[in-house]
Amino acid sequence: MVKGMAGDTNKLERSIDRYKEAAHSSAGEIALRTTVSAIPYAGGPILELWNGVVERRVQERLNTVFAEMKGHLDTVDAEKVDRVFFDSEEFQTLLYLLIEKLHTTHEQAKLRMFGDALANSGNVEFKADDKETFIRALRDLSAKDLETLNDERLKGWAPLTKRTEYAEEILSSLSRLASSGLVIEKFLKPAPNANTQQQLQSLLNSPPWRTFQITALGERFLQFVATPHEPGC
Repeated sequence: MVKGMAGDTNKLERSIDRYKEAAHSSAGEIALRTTVSAIPYAGGPILELWNGVVERRVQERLNTVFAEMKGHLDTVDAEKVDRVFFDSEEFQTLLYLLIEKLHTTHEQAKLRMFGDALANSGNVEFKADDKETFIRALRDLSAKDLETLNDERLKGWAPLTKRTEYAEEILSSLSRLASSGLVIEKFLKPAPNANTQQQLQSLLNSPPWRTFQITALGERFLQFVATPHEPGC
């Protein structure tokens, strides 16, 4: 009888401890919500995000990605699809790398690129490409960076023959693209065949300028994130 009473006492103590923990947690959450609600202008929106708006938005973004992926695959010839790839650990990694980024990605254009990239990852034309490198680059670049990468001024011989002055925000994008290996940065100098005096005169009249040119990796990346109706996909 004493042993049974001791067991009941232990159960009661554990229940009380759990109640105390729950009460403490609730009190802490109430205090935090009270503090947040007191923040001028932003308090209300923050509480709305807290109450489930964030998750709903993430679901909407995920729907955008998967809808784009489906639309893309619907247009691809069946023989170009590597069905086995979509059941692989590599595809799982690519998928979760993009899902992780949905909390901080709201641009519709970039979300559609997520879907196109996932679809193209299973295209046999990209079988030999380093798809994880492409996905990591896509995650880290902004929609503006991606727009900059597709600028005609970076393609062909134009960057080497025509001096281009870029705005500060474009230069910032170009630096990020260069760090990803999608763009190469160069400084153009006077013609090497000119004599010393001619080179000096050229430097005085027109000093070396900074130029950017898309790399082969950058060209391939653009194909990887392109929709089926875009050139090169």
